[in-house]
Amino acid sequence: MSSTLLDVLIIGAGPVGMVTAAELTRYGVSVRIIDKRSEPVKHSHASIVHARTLEVLEAMGIVEGWLQNGYPFRKTTFYAFGKKLGQLMIEGVDSPYPVPRDIGQNTTERLLIAHLKNLGVEIERPVEAITFTQDDDCATVTLRHPDSHLEVVQAKWVVSAEGSGSMVRKTLNIPFEGERYENQEFVQTDAYIRWSYPVGEGYMFINKDRFLGLFPFNDKGLYRILCARPDKNPQDRSDPTLEEMQDIVREIADPQSELYDPQWLNRFRTQHRKAASFREERAFLAGDAGHVHVPVGGQGMNTGIQDAFNLSWKLAYVIRGFALPHLLDTYNAERQPVAEALLKTTDSGFRVMVEPNNFAELALRLLGSVIFSTDVLMNRIRDIVEEVKISYHKSSISEDHSGSRGPQAGDRAPDATMVRLPDRATVRLFQVLHGTQWNLLLFSGKKPNSSIEALLTQLADQITTQYPQTLKAHYVTTALAEEQPQRSILVDHLEYLHDKYGVEQPCLYLIRPDWYIGFRGSIDLIGELRSYLSRILVA
Repeated sequence: MSSTLLDVLIIGAGPVGMVTAAELTRYGVSVRIIDKRSEPVKHSHASIVHARTLEVLEAMGIVEGWLQNGYPFRKTTFYAFGKKLGQLMIEGVDSPYPVPRDIGQNTTERLLIAHLKNLGVEIERPVEAITFTQDDDCATVTLRHPDSHLEVVQAKWVVSAEGSGSMVRKTLNIPFEGERYENQEFVQTDAYIRWSYPVGEGYMFINKDRFLGLFPFNDKGLYRILCARPDKNPQDRSDPTLEEMQDIVREIADPQSELYDPQWLNRFRTQHRKAASFREERAFLAGDAGHVHVPVGGQGMNTGIQDAFNLSWKLAYVIRGFALPHLLDTYNAERQPVAEALLKTTDSGFRVMVEPNNFAELALRLLGSVIFSTDVLMNRIRDIVEEVKISYHKSSISEDHSGSRGPQAGDRAPDATMVRLPDRATVRLFQVLHGTQWNLLLFSGKKPNSSIEALLTQLADQITTQYPQTLKAHYVTTALAEEQPQRSILVDHLEYLHDKYGVEQPCLYLIRPDWYIGFRGSIDLIGELRSYLSRILVA
């Protein structure tokens, strides 16, 4: 393969494509990113960033922009058939970002564009990809520029982040399985409201044939107001009027409500579909190119960004010769089940909230308040929506040998606070993990001794010598520790990290660059750890 080939061509410069471009660039890979749109989106579109996505943005080094510009969305009150059911507390997941942020996609795109510029990456627009072919050596894409001239680009890999109409997916004849929601339409506005409910909180109203949701952008009364209802005129593509939206709110929620100062009005229909595969040789599908669903829970953009985060480090490692090529197979293996589960949960939620059958209506009337008072169930719903419980247990790069009571291989790595040597700074684990490498945590256990310390620090030296560019090792001890040049030592006196990982005895945790656990085992499984690394990384 010619060394002059572009590493990766990214088609589509929405949030998914831009995260892919930014992450590949952070890993030292050359990219081009194009978009057939002449400018970024002007309106809010995808309007919430969940806890796990905020963690991804921290890993990218840019989370502050979303914390500063987003509104903390803490809770939503549910009503069904005129009766208050209870509140879902969205705040409180086990994350450094326990509160999601309501923030318009237009702001998200602006922040990502600025980040790409800081990295030296410019989005080429309006440039459209019109043909795609691939062979053993490269992918070839024809681009149409604004002056109509055509350019042929050859790249080692292509990422399609084009949305549900993906040219790459269609060219490859990858089935896009699913269906449209017939006879249902969505009307929405971003507008201010004066009414009899406190502003700054979320509200959902379920009725026999209509669903109304209000999601706050601030504490001044600006809301995303969304109604799903029977589609009386499927040919109508016009935007709803503010008066139409106000009538809906008055009829369902508050007859004295008043909407004003609309930022956006929109009418749309939706579907739920998933591509049969997210990879075909040199082409990858990410975001809506691979999966689309009804907007229940606001997880579409979040899931797409996590697709990009999962794919980017793997692609970069293979391109740079740090990992064996079969690592790329795990993208489809890990993200396909996530998309499938998402489609199932959003479709189920849609059926209950938007078009409840007689059984669902009866259950909501009789048991709704009981369900909302059950903390275990409410916490599970919250964790699913915030996407902190997504796991890759069945992945070929998740190898679990127990050794602790905590998270297992394939789980998202939890965060905790400790002290870092030699500067004795109080840090969070996520700050330690920041970078482009794997991280090996060598836990001393809660009763460490000198022989354990010698064994684990020696192992740290050996492993990092074998994989100097791709792996960092950290000795995590609950005891007093001396500074040791060239070694990373994390002092866990209060046992926060040991407890978060369920560690009592000495234990090994290997964390992937995307902050998922790849390997877990006791310290007598060093041979298995070496074998695991040799199957993935190039020494």
